[in-house]
Amino acid sequence: MEIYVHIPFCAKKCNYCDFLSGPADEKVYQLYVDALVREIEGHSRQLGRQTTIETVYFGGGTPSILDVSQIKSIYDAIRSNYSLAADTEMTIEVNPCSARGKLPGLREIGFNRISIGLQSIHQRELEYLGRIHSFDDFLSCYIDARGVGFRNINVDIMTAIPGQTDQMLSETVSEVCRLEPEHISAYSLMIEKGTPFYEQFGDVEGPVVGEETERRLYWMTVDMLKERGYKHYEISNFSKPGFESRHNIGYWKRVPYLGVGLGASSCLASPQGDVRSRNTTSLEKYLSDPFAKEESSTLSKDEMMEETIYLGLRMMEGVRTDDFEKKFGVSVRSLYSDVIDDLVAQGLVYEGSGSLSLSDLGIDYGNHVFAQFLR
Repeated sequence: MEIYVHIPFCAKKCNYCDFLSGPADEKVYQLYVDALVREIEGHSRQLGRQTTIETVYFGGGTPSILDVSQIKSIYDAIRSNYSLAADTEMTIEVNPCSARGKLPGLREIGFNRISIGLQSIHQRELEYLGRIHSFDDFLSCYIDARGVGFRNINVDIMTAIPGQTDQMLSETVSEVCRLEPEHISAYSLMIEKGTPFYEQFGDVEGPVVGEETERRLYWMTVDMLKERGYKHYEISNFSKPGFESRHNIGYWKRVPYLGVGLGASSCLASPQGDVRSRNTTSLEKYLSDPFAKEESSTLSKDEMMEETIYLGLRMMEGVRTDDFEKKFGVSVRSLYSDVIDDLVAQGLVYEGSGSLSLSDLGIDYGNHVFAQFLR
């Protein structure tokens, strides 16, 4: 099983961010940590203390906004209530500014992977996005992370920012690659409801810079990263060999996961079918009852098969058809023969070598492809 820990606090919400996050004070931080620990302990009684945890991911928000001692309390609750695998991947997201001075403590706790939000090396773009750090802040954080022993670092960058030129993006990609992080996540800017950008641009369908520009910048990024030795293993993710994000691969391969914290989602196996649930999104309610759910449903076999296809297709290796048949007792072909033939004829998917995967054109029309497998 995997565990995701949601820390919903940040110093300032970015202009593009639609995640469940926002500012709070130190008192709320501690109340939240206490509630998280109660939730972690409670789930262990239900799931069993011998449940083996393969990956743990602290995301947000900005997990590094908490004190190291508070982060340790959460980690200790996980370690004492579950069985961590010998090689558990332990990831924490950090902001370059809030991580200052905390990296030695995070490494000492047991985190072996760190994800640093950069987005761009250009100050103009950082300010436009509402980021509170400079490139120098990021550089200092990255160097410090290496210095305290992090050997698995992810860097987030963003493409399709209004006003972003090919040269600006090229400079960001080149500068990040010069540092040789083990993993790079490259996301296109999309306008989401409830964000400052939504108030500015309105209900934009697709990228605000236009589909053609967004695709050009995306493929430019893909080509540059491949040329520099990064494996393109998922639509938006690249890694050096052996440094793929095990936690995210777990999502795409439907490994059971427990989400703890405000608004966190879980997908856990049950005899009746996988159960998807989401914690309450009310901070007040969560602090008083960290087990309060906003929604919960048991997936049918059809729903589990659909998810296996469209989540698996996000990965460049695609869906292993033999694994699918072994798990569900039915072949992909028997369910989706006409759909597959049609998508292959359009050049959107490849079929062969025991897998079904997206072509480059299929990546461009990914949402359309995924929708064909919803019955």
